[in-house]
Amino acid sequence: MTSRIIIVWVASFLAASSAAAQVVRFQTSLGDFDMVLNPTNDPRLEEYANNLLQYVESERYRGSWINRAAEGFVLQMGGFFAHTKRPPLTIESTRPVATFDPVPGEPAATISGLSNTIGTVALALPGDGMGGTNQDAGTSSFFINLTSNTFLDADFTVFAAIPDMTVVNQIMALMQVDRTTDALFGAGPGNLAFTDVPLLESGFQVFINRAFVIDDTLAMARARAGVAPIMAASAATFASGGAAPLAATAIVPEPTSAAMFLLAALGILPLWYRRRRTR
Repeated sequence: MTSRIIIVWVASFLAASSAAAQVVRFQTSLGDFDMVLNPTNDPRLEEYANNLLQYVESERYRGSWINRAAEGFVLQMGGFFAHTKRPPLTIESTRPVATFDPVPGEPAATISGLSNTIGTVALALPGDGMGGTNQDAGTSSFFINLTSNTFLDADFTVFAAIPDMTVVNQIMALMQVDRTTDALFGAGPGNLAFTDVPLLESGFQVFINRAFVIDDTLAMARARAGVAPIMAASAATFASGGAAPLAATAIVPEPTSAAMFLLAALGILPLWYRRRRTR
């Protein structure tokens, strides 16, 4: 039954891949990786794809850094800038990416037919202040699943995929530092935005130097073909009932939430940033 699902899904994917599944290239200080937006061409995911494109086209990811490399879980980015290439000495040296209006939530478990499996991408979410996640508050931060995280399906929507995980795996192989253990940094214990910060051998953070939509026909076709097996596996996992309730200890918060709260408390948060709460 599962093999039939995969065969049918791949056929439908290839038929739809000639449509508007755009490909974004992220050029990082360690290498480049591509992301295929809405590879299943699902109209219910268009708002998620358009949301990320807003940040790409306005260059709001340029100069941001990859803040979370949680081994065996996710690689997260799109939330922070820093005033230095080295890890900032204090949280005051970190500023959040300026955000657009949040995306109304459409959890994977209810609409996409896809599951948070390896190579898929979902939007990070802040807490709702009551022990859950605010499904209607995702903005700039996103994460790449490094394994089968089906327990995230109840809250986090899969809207993109990575056709080649080589650079992602290279980033995951870097040393990581937990800034929450540094009292001078000021993040506070348990702040997931700063617990697994990947660093290059030079001690520098991993930056997104540029993010842009590619228009090379061959490169786009290669990327779309590359995500076909990833999306087929995601769909098959979803169809087999792999999704489970969200585990309270496995959270993928939008990292800007914590930073904004602290910066606002310090009186240095510009008015055009949105304030959010995180757990």
